[in-house]
Amino acid sequence: MALEIAVETPLQDDVRALIAELNDAMNAQEPDTPEEFKFRMTAEEMADPETTVWVARLDGAAVGCGALLRHPDGLGEVKRMYVRPGMQGQGVVLVGFYVAGEG
Repeated sequence: MALEIAVETPLQDDVRALIAELNDAMNAQEPDTPEEFKFRMTAEEMADPETTVWVARLDGAAVGCGALLRHPDGLGEVKRMYVRPGMQGQGVVLVGFYVAGEG
């Protein structure tokens, strides 16, 4: 099994599916949160030039993603981080942050 993490466009069907899963998981965790306080992002919003999206793929299948928004003052904000439930607890996110720091 080969895990690869790379910067990719979120405008791909399998990455859109990850984003939808993340948004659904956020809704399930906080069902009583008013809509105006649910800060979900669409794939189109994540495709903004100021946002970098990393996709984790296991044997070519998208299993996780993360997004970093760069602010004009030089700071960055982690906007999204998601790993499919079957891959959670296996270090995918840690590897992703390591790769991001090297890039």
